[in-house]
Amino acid sequence: MRLFNAVVREIPENLKSLLLMNILSAVATMSLVALVSTASKEGGSGQISGRLMLMFAITLALYHVTHIYTLVTASKDTERLIHKLRVGLFELIRRTDLVTIEKIGHATLQGALTQDTQILAEVLPMLVIGFQQAVMLLFLAAYLAWLSPFACILAFGLAGLTVAIRFSRVKALRTMMQSASDAEKRVFDGLTELLHGFKEIRMSGARADDVTATLGEASQESRTTSSLLKAQWGRNYAVIEAMLFSLVGLMVFVVPLFVAGFHEVVLPATIAVLFISGPVSTVSFVTPLVTKAELALENIDNIKNRLAAAAKTVSSEETGSLEKSPLSIALRNAELSYRDKEGISLFKVGPLTAEFHAGQITFITGGNGSGKSTLLRLLTGLIPLDTGSLLADGTELKTEQMQDYRNRFSAIFSDFHLSRRLTSIEEPNPARIGEMLERFGMQDKVTVCDGSFSTIDLSSGQRKRLALIVAELENKPIIVLDEWAADQDPHFRRIFYEEILPDLKKRGKIIICVTHDDRWFHLADSMYKMHDGQIEKLQENRNENS
Repeated sequence: MRLFNAVVREIPENLKSLLLMNILSAVATMSLVALVSTASKEGGSGQISGRLMLMFAITLALYHVTHIYTLVTASKDTERLIHKLRVGLFELIRRTDLVTIEKIGHATLQGALTQDTQILAEVLPMLVIGFQQAVMLLFLAAYLAWLSPFACILAFGLAGLTVAIRFSRVKALRTMMQSASDAEKRVFDGLTELLHGFKEIRMSGARADDVTATLGEASQESRTTSSLLKAQWGRNYAVIEAMLFSLVGLMVFVVPLFVAGFHEVVLPATIAVLFISGPVSTVSFVTPLVTKAELALENIDNIKNRLAAAAKTVSSEETGSLEKSPLSIALRNAELSYRDKEGISLFKVGPLTAEFHAGQITFITGGNGSGKSTLLRLLTGLIPLDTGSLLADGTELKTEQMQDYRNRFSAIFSDFHLSRRLTSIEEPNPARIGEMLERFGMQDKVTVCDGSFSTIDLSSGQRKRLALIVAELENKPIIVLDEWAADQDPHFRRIFYEEILPDLKKRGKIIICVTHDDRWFHLADSMYKMHDGQIEKLQENRNENS
Protein backbone atom coordinates (compact mmCIF):
# COMPACT_ATOMS: atom_id res chain seq x y z
CA MET A 1 0.00 0.00 0.00
CA ARG A 2 1.35 3.38 -1.07
CA LEU A 3 0.51 5.10 2.22
CA PHE A 4 2.12 2.42 4.39
CA ASN A 5 5.26 2.40 2.23
CA ALA A 6 5.53 6.20 2.47
CA VAL A 7 5.27 6.13 6.27
CA VAL A 8 7.83 3.31 6.64
CA ARG A 9 10.18 5.02 4.19
CA GLU A 10 9.94 8.59 5.44
CA ILE A 11 9.31 8.38 9.21
CA PRO A 12 10.32 4.95 10.57
CA GLU A 13 11.78 6.19 13.86
CA ASN A 14 8.69 6.03 16.10
CA LEU A 15 6.84 3.08 14.56
CA LYS A 16 7.98 0.59 17.22
CA SER A 17 7.16 2.90 20.11
CA LEU A 18 3.74 3.67 18.59
CA LEU A 19 3.03 -0.04 18.26
CA LEU A 20 4.05 -0.63 21.89
CA MET A 21 1.86 2.22 23.11
CA ASN A 22 -1.08 0.96 21.06
CA ILE A 23 -0.70 -2.47 22.68
CA LEU A 24 -0.50 -0.96 26.17
CA SER A 25 -3.56 1.17 25.40
CA ALA A 26 -5.47 -1.93 24.28
CA VAL A 27 -4.42 -3.81 27.42
CA ALA A 28 -5.57 -0.87 29.52
CA THR A 29 -8.93 -0.84 27.73
CA MET A 30 -9.45 -4.55 28.26
CA SER A 31 -8.49 -4.12 31.91
CA LEU A 32 -10.99 -1.28 32.29
CA VAL A 33 -13.75 -3.51 30.92
CA ALA A 34 -12.85 -6.26 33.40
CA LEU A 35 -12.62 -3.83 36.32
CA VAL A 36 -15.96 -2.18 35.48
CA SER A 37 -17.62 -5.60 35.21
CA THR A 38 -16.20 -6.76 38.55
CA ALA A 39 -17.04 -3.48 40.26
CA SER A 40 -20.59 -3.65 38.88
CA LYS A 41 -21.11 -7.05 40.47
CA GLU A 42 -19.71 -5.89 43.81
CA GLY A 43 -21.77 -2.69 43.58
CA GLY A 44 -24.90 -4.80 43.15
CA SER A 45 -24.25 -6.37 46.54
CA GLY A 46 -23.68 -2.98 48.15
CA GLN A 47 -19.88 -3.29 48.35
CA ILE A 48 -17.31 -0.83 47.05
CA SER A 49 -13.71 -2.09 46.79
CA GLY A 50 -10.93 0.39 47.43
CA ARG A 51 -8.53 -1.97 45.70
CA LEU A 52 -10.64 -1.95 42.53
CA MET A 53 -10.89 1.84 42.67
CA LEU A 54 -7.09 2.13 42.87
CA MET A 55 -6.61 -0.37 40.04
CA PHE A 56 -9.19 1.50 37.97
CA ALA A 57 -7.38 4.80 38.55
CA ILE A 58 -3.99 3.30 37.62
CA THR A 59 -5.40 1.62 34.51
CA LEU A 60 -7.18 4.80 33.46
CA ALA A 61 -3.93 6.74 33.88
CA LEU A 62 -2.11 4.15 31.74
CA TYR A 63 -4.76 4.46 29.03
CA HIS A 64 -4.55 8.25 29.18
CA VAL A 65 -0.75 8.35 28.94
CA THR A 66 -0.54 5.85 26.08
CA HIS A 67 -3.41 7.52 24.21
CA ILE A 68 -1.86 10.97 24.55
CA TYR A 69 1.54 9.67 23.45
CA THR A 70 -0.01 8.05 20.38
CA LEU A 71 -1.92 11.15 19.34
CA VAL A 72 0.92 13.61 19.95
CA THR A 73 3.55 11.43 18.29
CA ALA A 74 1.29 10.70 15.33
CA SER A 75 0.63 14.42 14.85
CA LYS A 76 4.32 15.30 15.00
CA ASP A 77 5.27 12.46 12.66
CA THR A 78 2.52 13.48 10.25
CA GLU A 79 3.84 17.02 10.04
CA ARG A 80 7.37 15.66 9.65
CA LEU A 81 6.22 13.45 6.77
CA ILE A 82 4.47 16.37 5.09
CA HIS A 83 7.56 18.52 5.60
CA LYS A 84 9.70 15.89 3.90
CA LEU A 85 7.25 15.58 1.01
CA ARG A 86 7.12 19.35 0.53
CA VAL A 87 10.89 19.83 0.76
CA GLY A 88 11.34 16.98 -1.71
CA LEU A 89 8.94 18.68 -4.12
CA PHE A 90 10.64 22.04 -3.58
CA GLU A 91 14.01 20.52 -4.47
CA LEU A 92 12.65 18.71 -7.53
CA ILE A 93 10.95 21.87 -8.77
CA ARG A 94 14.19 23.77 -8.32
CA ARG A 95 16.14 21.20 -10.30
CA THR A 96 13.69 20.59 -13.13
CA ASP A 97 13.32 22.52 -16.38
CA LEU A 98 10.89 25.24 -17.38
CA VAL A 99 9.13 23.09 -19.99
CA THR A 100 8.20 20.45 -17.41
CA ILE A 101 6.94 23.07 -14.96
CA GLU A 102 4.74 24.65 -17.63
CA LYS A 103 3.39 21.27 -18.78
CA ILE A 104 2.45 20.22 -15.25
CA GLY A 105 0.97 23.65 -14.55
CA HIS A 106 1.27 26.00 -11.61
CA ALA A 107 -2.22 25.16 -10.31
CA THR A 108 -1.44 21.42 -10.24
CA LEU A 109 1.82 21.99 -8.41
CA GLN A 110 0.21 24.34 -5.91
CA GLY A 111 -2.60 21.83 -5.39
CA ALA A 112 -0.12 19.08 -4.56
CA LEU A 113 1.81 21.32 -2.18
CA THR A 114 -1.30 22.62 -0.40
CA GLN A 115 -4.50 20.65 -0.93
CA ASP A 116 -3.04 17.14 -1.12
CA THR A 117 -0.61 17.65 1.77
CA GLN A 118 -3.46 19.14 3.81
CA ILE A 119 -5.49 15.97 3.21
CA LEU A 120 -2.58 13.92 4.54
CA ALA A 121 -2.27 16.24 7.54
CA GLU A 122 -5.92 15.66 8.43
CA VAL A 123 -6.13 11.95 7.61
CA LEU A 124 -2.89 10.43 8.91
CA PRO A 125 -3.58 11.09 12.63
CA MET A 126 -7.03 9.56 12.12
CA LEU A 127 -5.44 6.48 10.57
CA VAL A 128 -3.21 6.10 13.60
CA ILE A 129 -6.28 6.29 15.83
CA GLY A 130 -7.97 3.71 13.61
CA PHE A 131 -4.99 1.38 13.98
CA GLN A 132 -5.05 1.91 17.74
CA GLN A 133 -8.75 1.00 17.82
CA ALA A 134 -8.11 -2.09 15.68
CA VAL A 135 -5.48 -3.32 18.17
CA MET A 136 -7.96 -2.62 20.95
CA LEU A 137 -10.55 -4.77 19.17
CA LEU A 138 -8.17 -7.73 19.15
CA PHE A 139 -7.76 -7.61 22.93
CA LEU A 140 -11.49 -7.06 23.50
CA ALA A 141 -12.19 -10.04 21.24
CA ALA A 142 -9.90 -12.17 23.38
CA TYR A 143 -11.67 -10.99 26.52
CA LEU A 144 -15.15 -11.63 25.06
CA ALA A 145 -14.06 -15.07 23.80
CA TRP A 146 -12.92 -15.88 27.36
CA LEU A 147 -16.36 -14.94 28.64
CA SER A 148 -18.30 -16.72 25.88
CA PRO A 149 -16.89 -18.02 22.59
CA PHE A 150 -20.37 -18.01 21.03
CA ALA A 151 -21.00 -14.41 22.06
CA CYS A 152 -17.61 -13.44 20.63
CA ILE A 153 -18.37 -15.12 17.29
CA LEU A 154 -21.76 -13.42 17.02
CA ALA A 155 -20.51 -10.00 18.11
CA PHE A 156 -17.47 -9.92 15.90
CA GLY A 157 -19.34 -11.57 13.05
CA LEU A 158 -21.74 -8.63 13.05
CA ALA A 159 -18.89 -6.18 13.60
CA GLY A 160 -16.99 -7.77 10.69
CA LEU A 161 -20.12 -7.50 8.54
CA THR A 162 -20.31 -3.81 9.46
CA VAL A 163 -16.74 -3.16 8.38
CA ALA A 164 -17.22 -5.33 5.27
CA ILE A 165 -20.18 -3.19 4.21
CA ARG A 166 -17.99 -0.15 4.63
CA PHE A 167 -15.23 -1.76 2.57
CA SER A 168 -17.69 -2.84 -0.13
CA ARG A 169 -18.61 0.78 -0.70
CA VAL A 170 -15.03 2.04 -0.75
CA LYS A 171 -14.69 1.51 -4.52
CA ALA A 172 -17.73 3.65 -5.20
CA LEU A 173 -16.51 6.19 -2.67
CA ARG A 174 -13.08 6.24 -4.34
CA THR A 175 -14.67 7.15 -7.66
CA MET A 176 -16.73 9.86 -5.98
CA MET A 177 -13.66 11.16 -4.11
CA GLN A 178 -11.72 11.37 -7.38
CA SER A 179 -14.58 13.25 -9.03
CA ALA A 180 -14.80 15.63 -6.07
CA SER A 181 -11.02 16.17 -6.15
CA ASP A 182 -11.07 16.86 -9.91
CA ALA A 183 -13.93 19.31 -9.45
CA GLU A 184 -12.01 21.11 -6.70
CA LYS A 185 -8.98 21.39 -9.01
CA ARG A 186 -11.16 22.96 -11.71
CA VAL A 187 -12.36 25.50 -9.18
CA PHE A 188 -8.72 26.18 -8.22
CA ASP A 189 -7.75 26.61 -11.88
CA GLY A 190 -10.65 28.99 -12.45
CA LEU A 191 -9.76 31.01 -9.38
CA THR A 192 -6.15 31.23 -10.55
CA GLU A 193 -7.34 32.58 -13.90
CA LEU A 194 -9.65 35.06 -12.17
CA LEU A 195 -6.89 36.45 -9.95
CA HIS A 196 -3.97 36.35 -12.39
CA GLY A 197 -6.04 37.79 -15.21
CA PHE A 198 -7.87 40.31 -13.07
CA LYS A 199 -6.80 43.36 -15.10
CA GLU A 200 -7.95 41.83 -18.38
CA ILE A 201 -11.19 40.65 -16.80
CA ARG A 202 -11.94 44.12 -15.46
CA MET A 203 -11.38 45.51 -18.95
CA SER A 204 -14.05 43.32 -20.56
CA GLY A 205 -17.53 42.67 -19.23
CA ALA A 206 -18.00 39.77 -21.64
CA ARG A 207 -14.75 38.14 -20.48
CA ALA A 208 -15.68 38.72 -16.84
CA ASP A 209 -19.07 37.10 -17.40
CA ASP A 210 -17.49 34.11 -19.13
CA VAL A 211 -14.79 33.59 -16.48
CA THR A 212 -17.18 33.92 -13.54
CA ALA A 213 -19.76 31.71 -15.26
CA THR A 214 -17.14 29.03 -15.90
CA LEU A 215 -15.92 29.33 -12.32
CA GLY A 216 -19.52 29.11 -11.09
CA GLU A 217 -20.11 25.95 -13.13
CA ALA A 218 -16.95 24.40 -11.69
CA SER A 219 -18.05 25.37 -8.19
CA GLN A 220 -21.51 23.93 -8.82
CA GLU A 221 -19.97 20.66 -10.03
CA SER A 222 -17.76 20.62 -6.94
CA ARG A 223 -20.78 21.24 -4.73
CA THR A 224 -22.76 18.44 -6.38
CA THR A 225 -20.01 15.83 -6.23
CA SER A 226 -19.03 16.77 -2.67
CA SER A 227 -22.68 16.69 -1.57
CA LEU A 228 -23.16 13.23 -3.09
CA LEU A 229 -19.97 12.02 -1.42
CA LYS A 230 -20.95 13.37 2.00
CA ALA A 231 -24.49 12.07 1.65
CA GLN A 232 -23.09 8.61 0.95
CA TRP A 233 -20.85 8.91 3.99
CA GLY A 234 -23.88 9.91 6.06
CA ARG A 235 -25.93 6.92 4.89
CA ASN A 236 -23.03 4.57 5.54
CA TYR A 237 -22.54 6.04 9.01
CA ALA A 238 -26.24 5.67 9.88
CA VAL A 239 -26.30 2.03 8.77
CA ILE A 240 -23.16 1.24 10.73
CA GLU A 241 -24.46 2.93 13.89
CA ALA A 242 -27.66 0.90 13.70
CA MET A 243 -25.71 -2.31 13.27
CA LEU A 244 -23.49 -1.46 16.23
CA PHE A 245 -26.46 -0.81 18.51
CA SER A 246 -27.82 -4.19 17.48
CA LEU A 247 -24.71 -5.74 19.07
CA VAL A 248 -26.15 -4.97 22.49
CA GLY A 249 -29.41 -6.59 21.45
CA LEU A 250 -27.51 -9.72 20.48
CA MET A 251 -25.97 -10.02 23.93
CA VAL A 252 -29.26 -9.46 25.77
CA PHE A 253 -31.83 -11.21 23.55
CA VAL A 254 -30.07 -13.73 21.30
CA VAL A 255 -27.04 -15.24 23.04
CA PRO A 256 -28.99 -16.35 26.17
CA LEU A 257 -31.21 -18.50 23.89
CA PHE A 258 -28.23 -20.56 22.77
CA VAL A 259 -25.76 -20.47 25.68
CA ALA A 260 -26.77 -22.01 28.99
CA GLY A 261 -25.68 -20.01 32.01
CA PHE A 262 -24.91 -16.93 29.92
CA HIS A 263 -26.86 -14.86 32.44
CA GLU A 264 -23.84 -15.14 34.73
CA VAL A 265 -21.63 -13.22 32.28
CA VAL A 266 -24.25 -11.16 30.46
CA LEU A 267 -23.20 -7.99 32.30
CA PRO A 268 -19.45 -8.12 31.50
CA ALA A 269 -20.26 -9.34 27.97
CA THR A 270 -22.61 -6.42 27.40
CA ILE A 271 -20.06 -3.96 28.78
CA ALA A 272 -17.43 -5.49 26.48
CA VAL A 273 -19.77 -5.07 23.50
CA LEU A 274 -20.36 -1.44 24.45
CA PHE A 275 -16.61 -0.90 24.48
CA ILE A 276 -16.37 -2.72 21.12
CA SER A 277 -18.92 -0.46 19.42
CA GLY A 278 -16.71 2.63 19.56
CA PRO A 279 -13.61 1.05 17.99
CA VAL A 280 -15.70 -0.67 15.28
CA SER A 281 -17.33 2.66 14.45
CA THR A 282 -13.92 4.34 14.31
CA VAL A 283 -12.40 1.64 12.10
CA SER A 284 -15.41 1.86 9.78
CA PHE A 285 -15.10 5.65 9.65
CA VAL A 286 -11.37 5.54 8.98
CA THR A 287 -11.62 3.02 6.12
CA PRO A 288 -12.65 5.56 3.43
CA LEU A 289 -10.01 7.96 4.73
CA VAL A 290 -7.36 5.45 3.67
CA THR A 291 -8.65 5.81 0.12
CA LYS A 292 -8.66 9.60 0.42
CA ALA A 293 -5.07 9.64 1.67
CA GLU A 294 -4.03 7.14 -1.02
CA LEU A 295 -5.47 9.39 -3.73
CA ALA A 296 -3.66 12.44 -2.34
CA LEU A 297 -0.38 10.53 -2.06
CA GLU A 298 -0.84 9.04 -5.53
CA ASN A 299 -1.21 12.54 -6.97
CA ILE A 300 1.89 13.73 -5.11
CA ASP A 301 3.87 10.68 -6.27
CA ASN A 302 2.80 11.18 -9.90
CA ILE A 303 3.99 14.78 -9.82
CA LYS A 304 7.22 13.76 -8.06
CA ASN A 305 7.88 11.13 -10.72
CA ARG A 306 7.36 13.64 -13.54
CA LEU A 307 9.59 16.17 -11.83
CA ALA A 308 12.21 13.55 -10.96
CA ALA A 309 12.38 12.33 -14.56
CA ALA A 310 13.09 15.88 -15.72
CA ALA A 311 15.40 16.63 -12.78
CA LYS A 312 17.43 13.50 -13.52
CA THR A 313 18.23 14.93 -16.93
CA VAL A 314 18.86 18.41 -15.55
CA SER A 315 21.00 17.27 -12.60
CA SER A 316 23.97 16.65 -14.89
CA GLU A 317 23.88 20.36 -15.77
CA GLU A 318 25.41 21.24 -12.40
CA THR A 319 28.53 19.08 -12.58
CA GLY A 320 30.75 21.32 -14.75
CA SER A 321 31.70 24.96 -15.13
CA LEU A 322 32.96 27.47 -17.64
CA GLU A 323 36.64 28.37 -17.63
CA LYS A 324 35.74 32.09 -17.55
CA SER A 325 32.86 34.43 -18.12
CA PRO A 326 32.14 34.41 -21.86
CA LEU A 327 32.88 37.45 -24.00
CA SER A 328 30.36 36.27 -26.56
CA ILE A 329 27.35 33.97 -26.62
CA ALA A 330 25.49 32.71 -29.65
CA LEU A 331 22.79 30.49 -31.07
CA ARG A 332 23.63 28.51 -34.20
CA ASN A 333 20.81 26.94 -36.23
CA ALA A 334 18.78 26.59 -33.05
CA GLU A 335 15.27 25.16 -33.39
CA LEU A 336 12.42 24.45 -31.00
CA SER A 337 8.91 23.16 -31.59
CA TYR A 338 6.03 23.63 -29.18
CA ARG A 339 3.95 20.45 -29.21
CA ASP A 340 0.62 19.36 -27.75
CA LYS A 341 0.06 16.22 -25.69
CA GLU A 342 -0.11 14.11 -28.86
CA GLY A 343 3.26 15.44 -30.02
CA ILE A 344 1.82 17.53 -32.85
CA SER A 345 3.82 20.69 -33.51
CA LEU A 346 1.86 23.84 -32.69
CA PHE A 347 4.53 26.48 -33.32
CA LYS A 348 8.11 26.23 -34.48
CA VAL A 349 10.92 28.68 -33.78
CA GLY A 350 14.06 28.65 -35.87
CA PRO A 351 16.49 27.94 -37.23
CA LEU A 352 17.92 30.83 -35.22
CA THR A 353 21.47 32.09 -35.63
CA ALA A 354 22.46 35.12 -33.58
CA GLU A 355 25.55 36.34 -31.75
CA PHE A 356 25.98 38.71 -28.81
CA HIS A 357 29.27 40.30 -27.69
CA ALA A 358 30.66 41.85 -24.52
CA GLY A 359 30.71 45.63 -24.55
CA GLN A 360 27.91 45.77 -27.10
CA ILE A 361 24.22 46.60 -26.95
CA THR A 362 22.00 44.28 -28.97
CA PHE A 363 18.36 45.12 -29.57
CA ILE A 364 15.77 42.49 -30.48
CA THR A 365 12.48 43.61 -31.94
CA GLY A 366 9.43 41.95 -33.43
CA GLY A 367 5.68 41.68 -33.05
CA ASN A 368 3.72 39.78 -30.44
CA GLY A 369 4.01 36.02 -30.96
CA SER A 370 7.02 36.39 -33.22
CA GLY A 371 9.20 34.23 -30.95
CA LYS A 372 11.16 36.84 -28.96
CA SER A 373 10.43 35.25 -25.57
CA THR A 374 11.34 31.81 -26.90
CA LEU A 375 14.60 33.23 -28.27
CA LEU A 376 15.48 34.57 -24.82
CA ARG A 377 14.56 31.27 -23.16
CA LEU A 378 16.80 29.36 -25.56
CA LEU A 379 19.62 31.85 -25.25
CA THR A 380 19.58 31.80 -21.44
CA GLY A 381 19.40 28.00 -21.33
CA LEU A 382 15.98 27.89 -19.66
CA ILE A 383 14.68 25.42 -22.24
CA PRO A 384 16.71 22.93 -24.27
CA LEU A 385 17.12 23.12 -28.04
CA ASP A 386 15.51 20.53 -30.28
CA THR A 387 18.40 20.96 -32.70
CA GLY A 388 21.27 23.39 -33.14
CA SER A 389 23.86 24.73 -30.73
CA LEU A 390 24.28 27.18 -27.88
CA LEU A 391 27.77 28.67 -27.87
CA ALA A 392 29.99 30.54 -25.41
CA ASP A 393 33.12 32.16 -26.88
CA GLY A 394 32.56 30.16 -30.05
CA THR A 395 32.54 26.79 -28.25
CA GLU A 396 29.41 24.70 -27.94
CA LEU A 397 28.26 24.43 -24.35
CA LYS A 398 28.32 21.01 -22.74
CA THR A 399 25.34 19.77 -20.76
CA GLU A 400 27.28 19.81 -17.49
CA GLN A 401 28.14 23.50 -18.00
CA MET A 402 24.56 24.74 -18.37
CA GLN A 403 23.91 25.78 -14.77
CA ASP A 404 27.17 27.68 -14.52
CA TYR A 405 26.29 29.32 -17.84
CA ARG A 406 22.88 30.39 -16.51
CA ASN A 407 24.56 31.72 -13.38
CA ARG A 408 26.29 34.33 -15.56
CA PHE A 409 22.96 36.00 -16.44
CA SER A 410 20.89 38.70 -14.84
CA ALA A 411 17.51 38.67 -16.56
CA ILE A 412 14.33 40.70 -16.27
CA PHE A 413 11.72 38.96 -18.40
CA SER A 414 8.41 40.49 -19.40
CA ASP A 415 6.67 38.21 -16.86
CA PHE A 416 9.36 38.75 -14.22
CA HIS A 417 8.92 38.01 -10.53
CA LEU A 418 10.39 40.39 -7.97
CA SER A 419 11.30 38.97 -4.58
CA ARG A 420 11.42 41.17 -1.52
CA ARG A 421 14.54 39.40 -0.33
CA LEU A 422 17.87 40.09 -2.00
CA THR A 423 18.57 36.38 -2.07
CA SER A 424 21.13 36.53 -4.88
CA ILE A 425 23.25 39.21 -3.16
CA GLU A 426 25.65 37.66 -0.65
CA GLU A 427 26.64 40.86 1.18
CA PRO A 428 24.47 43.83 0.16
CA ASN A 429 26.43 47.08 0.36
CA PRO A 430 24.18 49.71 2.04
CA ALA A 431 26.00 52.60 0.37
CA ARG A 432 25.71 51.01 -3.07
CA ILE A 433 22.04 50.21 -2.47
CA GLY A 434 21.34 53.78 -1.40
CA GLU A 435 23.12 55.07 -4.50
CA MET A 436 21.10 52.80 -6.78
CA LEU A 437 17.76 53.67 -5.14
CA GLU A 438 18.52 57.36 -5.64
CA ARG A 439 19.62 56.84 -9.23
CA PHE A 440 16.32 55.10 -10.02
CA GLY A 441 14.22 57.60 -8.08
CA MET A 442 13.12 55.03 -5.50
CA GLN A 443 14.78 56.47 -2.38
CA ASP A 444 11.50 57.89 -1.05
CA LYS A 445 9.47 54.75 -1.79
CA VAL A 446 11.65 51.81 -0.76
CA THR A 447 14.36 51.05 1.77
CA VAL A 448 16.43 47.93 2.31
CA CYS A 449 16.54 46.38 5.76
CA ASP A 450 17.92 42.98 6.77
CA GLY A 451 18.53 42.09 3.14
CA SER A 452 14.94 42.78 2.01
CA PHE A 453 13.06 45.58 0.29
CA SER A 454 10.66 47.33 2.65
CA THR A 455 7.88 46.88 0.07
CA ILE A 456 7.28 45.65 -3.47
CA ASP A 457 3.68 46.85 -3.54
CA LEU A 458 4.49 49.27 -6.35
CA SER A 459 3.60 49.98 -9.95
CA SER A 460 4.91 47.64 -12.64
CA GLY A 461 7.45 50.23 -13.78
CA GLN A 462 8.73 50.81 -10.25
CA ARG A 463 9.06 47.07 -9.63
CA LYS A 464 11.07 46.80 -12.84
CA ARG A 465 13.38 49.51 -11.49
CA LEU A 466 13.91 47.47 -8.32
CA ALA A 467 14.56 44.39 -10.45
CA LEU A 468 17.21 46.30 -12.39
CA ILE A 469 18.73 47.48 -9.10
CA VAL A 470 19.02 43.81 -8.08
CA ALA A 471 20.65 43.04 -11.44
CA GLU A 472 23.12 45.88 -10.90
CA LEU A 473 23.96 44.58 -7.43
CA GLU A 474 24.47 41.07 -8.83
CA ASN A 475 26.90 42.57 -11.36
CA LYS A 476 26.86 39.59 -13.70
CA PRO A 477 28.55 39.71 -17.10
CA ILE A 478 25.38 39.17 -19.18
CA ILE A 479 22.14 41.07 -18.77
CA VAL A 480 18.84 40.38 -20.54
CA LEU A 481 16.12 43.03 -20.46
CA ASP A 482 12.76 42.10 -21.98
CA GLU A 483 10.68 45.22 -22.68
CA TRP A 484 12.12 46.85 -19.53
CA ALA A 485 11.32 50.40 -20.66
CA ALA A 486 7.74 49.62 -21.70
CA ASP A 487 6.29 50.53 -18.28
CA GLN A 488 8.53 53.51 -17.57
CA ASP A 489 7.59 57.18 -17.80
CA PRO A 490 9.35 59.26 -20.51
CA HIS A 491 11.94 60.53 -18.02
CA PHE A 492 13.13 57.09 -16.92
CA ARG A 493 12.79 55.71 -20.40
CA ARG A 494 15.34 58.30 -21.56
CA ILE A 495 17.60 57.56 -18.57
CA PHE A 496 17.44 53.85 -19.40
CA TYR A 497 18.49 54.23 -23.03
CA GLU A 498 20.86 57.17 -22.76
CA GLU A 499 22.52 56.52 -19.39
CA ILE A 500 21.97 53.01 -18.03
CA LEU A 501 22.59 51.01 -21.22
CA PRO A 502 25.73 52.98 -22.19
CA ASP A 503 27.03 52.56 -18.63
CA LEU A 504 26.51 48.79 -18.83
CA LYS A 505 28.28 48.82 -22.20
CA LYS A 506 31.29 50.69 -20.77
CA ARG A 507 31.61 48.01 -18.11
CA GLY A 508 31.95 45.36 -20.81
CA LYS A 509 28.69 43.51 -20.27
CA ILE A 510 26.82 41.52 -22.90
CA ILE A 511 23.58 43.50 -23.18
CA ILE A 512 20.50 41.95 -24.81
CA CYS A 513 17.44 44.17 -24.87
CA VAL A 514 14.01 43.43 -26.35
CA THR A 515 12.48 46.76 -27.33
CA HIS A 516 10.12 48.54 -29.71
CA ASP A 517 11.41 52.05 -28.96
CA ASP A 518 12.64 52.95 -32.45
CA ARG A 519 13.60 56.42 -31.18
CA TRP A 520 16.68 54.83 -29.59
CA PHE A 521 17.48 52.16 -32.19
CA HIS A 522 20.58 54.15 -33.15
CA LEU A 523 22.14 53.25 -29.78
CA ALA A 524 22.33 49.57 -30.69
CA ASP A 525 25.57 48.00 -31.84
CA SER A 526 23.54 45.28 -33.51
CA MET A 527 19.87 44.53 -33.98
CA TYR A 528 17.78 41.47 -34.74
CA LYS A 529 14.15 41.24 -35.78
CA MET A 530 11.92 38.24 -35.02
CA HIS A 531 9.05 37.34 -37.36
CA ASP A 532 7.01 34.11 -37.32
CA GLY A 533 9.71 32.27 -35.42
CA GLN A 534 12.48 33.41 -37.77
CA ILE A 535 15.31 35.85 -37.04
CA GLU A 536 16.74 38.55 -39.28
CA LYS A 537 19.84 40.63 -38.62
CA LEU A 538 19.17 44.30 -39.29
CA GLN A 539 22.38 46.08 -38.35
CA GLU A 540 25.77 45.58 -36.75
CA ASN A 541 28.31 47.76 -35.01
CA ARG A 542 26.69 51.04 -35.93
CA ASN A 543 28.28 52.59 -32.85
CA GLU A 544 31.61 50.90 -33.26
CA ASN A 545 33.46 54.18 -33.75
CA SER A 546 31.30 56.32 -31.50
